Amino acid sequence: MKVEVPILKISNFGLIKQAARLAKKFHAGQVRKGPKGEAFYHHPRRVCKSYLAFKNKSISGVIAALCHDLVEDTPLSLEDLEEMFGADVRQIVFNLTKPGNVSSEEYAKKISRWNLESKKIKLCDIEDNILGSREIPLERRMRMLVRWKKYLDKLEHNPPSGGSEMELEFVKKWDAVNELHAEEWNRLKPGINFLRNG
Repeated sequence: MKVEVPILKISNFGLIKQAARLAKKFHAGQVRKGPKGEAFYHHPRRVCKSYLAFKNKSISGVIAALCHDLVEDTPLSLEDLEEMFGADVRQIVFNLTKPGNVSSEEYAKKISRWNLESKKIKLCDIEDNILGSREIPLERRMRMLVRWKKYLDKLEHNPPSGGSEMELEFVKKWDAVNELHAEEWNRLKPGINFLRNG
């Protein structure tokens, strides 16, 4: 996928604003898991902000980060997104969408075949999910962390010696999110041991 530089050139602002408004409109009334009931729209905004921290990024990636949960959680379809934003956005969101009838194991099997933009957004998504899950009850959060670890393992990328800047940047982000996951899992260990030893 072509990397467009500069990403925030004036001609792209309209598309980004359109994607942000679309996400806000269709996620209206939805809330995140957890006791605080945070408005769901803040999640794609944070995922997009995290994606924007990559030096190498595309306008399609920015839009897909904002729209990554729309097909999974709202009436909007992949065809709707393609009509508004093009085939690249459709492909990224298609990759990121887990249909309700697909298990996390089956979904994880496909991750290694994704393009790099999809993988970068999924890393940002997992990172925000981990951070946002801290107040979820122990057993439920444990299951979520196990699922996210499956995804992280499939996202792991080992570029050849002298890998591209894009690949090395991805590896650095993967290392950071994997370390965050390990830290959060270690925080749960006392509770997990208590449950197991009852």
